[in-house]
Amino acid sequence: MNNKIKNISEACSINDEIFGLIVKNLRDKTLKTELDIDKFIRKETRKRKLKNSFPPVVAIGKNAAEIHHKPKKTRLKKGFLVMDFGVKLNGYCSDMTRTVYIGKPLKKEKEIYNKVLQAQKIGIQKSKIGAECFEIDYAVRKKLKGLRENFIHSLGHGVGKKIHELPNLSPKTDSILKKGDIITIEPGVYIKGKLGIRIEDSILIDKKIKVLTKSTKKLIII
Repeated sequence: MNNKIKNISEACSINDEIFGLIVKNLRDKTLKTELDIDKFIRKETRKRKLKNSFPPVVAIGKNAAEIHHKPKKTRLKKGFLVMDFGVKLNGYCSDMTRTVYIGKPLKKEKEIYNKVLQAQKIGIQKSKIGAECFEIDYAVRKKLKGLRENFIHSLGHGVGKKIHELPNLSPKTDSILKKGDIITIEPGVYIKGKLGIRIEDSILIDKKIKVLTKSTKKLIII
């Protein structure tokens, strides 16, 4: 295993650890605002003598419709809670997004979440050595069906010493996946004034795809 793969794999495991702690603290009601979660992520990262790969995104309810929402003192009331964060280990980045639900979700909200999840799974399945990145992006958008216009960013990007590297996974890219690439697959749905949902994994392109971020993607309801 080369240095890049080893370090990013370990960094992704740390992401999973921190996410597990966030969920525990959400259930215990010790985290009450977006800013509380942001501070918690940063504290847990420092505790491990690491830095964050990028400023964490923590967004509840209608705030989650903003892709790069900056955490505020917004209280964690009913709605989808998006958390996008990563850590840097020996110069290499991790990246993961999970969306949980605070309160009791409506049937329609569960349906939208599951559409995003199924689309994300398609993206992972199609990420193989030699695959054309625009085709992976297209397959994911097609799976989203009626929610396609609410998916307003690229499907993913390469990860390495920088959080955004080649290859790009977008409708206009000419990138082709090769063995050893580490990429993100991160479809999202954003409905202005209502909600945002994003599910993101870092994955290793090899003979067999390896998902490096292992936190559950089943909708966690708190």
